[in-house]
Amino acid sequence: MTDIYLSIVIPTYNESDNIKHTLDAIYEYLGNQNYSYEVILCDDGSYDLTTKIAKESFGKKSNFQILSLPHKGKGSAVKSGMVTAQGRYRFMCDADLAMPFDQIERFLKEMTNDCDIAIGSRELTDSKIFGEPMLRYFAGRVFNLFVKFVAIRKYQDTQCGFKCFSSEAGDKIFPLVRTNGWAFDVEVLLLADKYGFSVSQVPIDWHHGEDSKVDLRSAALQMIRDIFLTRVRLLMFYRK
Repeated sequence: MTDIYLSIVIPTYNESDNIKHTLDAIYEYLGNQNYSYEVILCDDGSYDLTTKIAKESFGKKSNFQILSLPHKGKGSAVKSGMVTAQGRYRFMCDADLAMPFDQIERFLKEMTNDCDIAIGSRELTDSKIFGEPMLRYFAGRVFNLFVKFVAIRKYQDTQCGFKCFSSEAGDKIFPLVRTNGWAFDVEVLLLADKYGFSVSQVPIDWHHGEDSKVDLRSAALQMIRDIFLTRVRLLMFYRK
């Protein structure tokens, strides 16, 4: 049985401008906590200096590891990190830290109240969004409506990059994930629903980053395709 309380899983792709600041902020916060932890950077085939900077700055830490992966997409990177993670709780977070990291306490509070999965949401009454362009705001809400219509109605914001899983939920769900791209969150939540895991939605403060890696035009068709394929797989292949 692992003695690691919390695993932090960070997918990266060409984050050389942000990665040191991000890891500094995470380690500063975790260093003030009274629980054990590990940090797993899952690099999705970056061609910049992301892994070099991370290694030089944090490579000597015993609770830090880098997974250097072929470029397949965010979903594939997160899956690799979650399968590798050993913590009692496993938290995925975007490398730009669009959510202040100290808000992880909101997720852990849900987890310690016997929740299997806690997902960040930008769409709840107590959520706050800062600096999001109107086009991206509109596109996100249209996508949320599409997800509700085609896949799953329960959640206000499936795509938020901050989610926490119990070890039991992580071990069951992530080996089954087949979506490599941006729509993997929908597959994760559909699998959670299929296997009866409890999911709590957590309001967060979210700050839009100017260097977001999502190209709305190129991502839209891929996400729609992946969601339909996920529904087909769930109906035809997955069993209780």
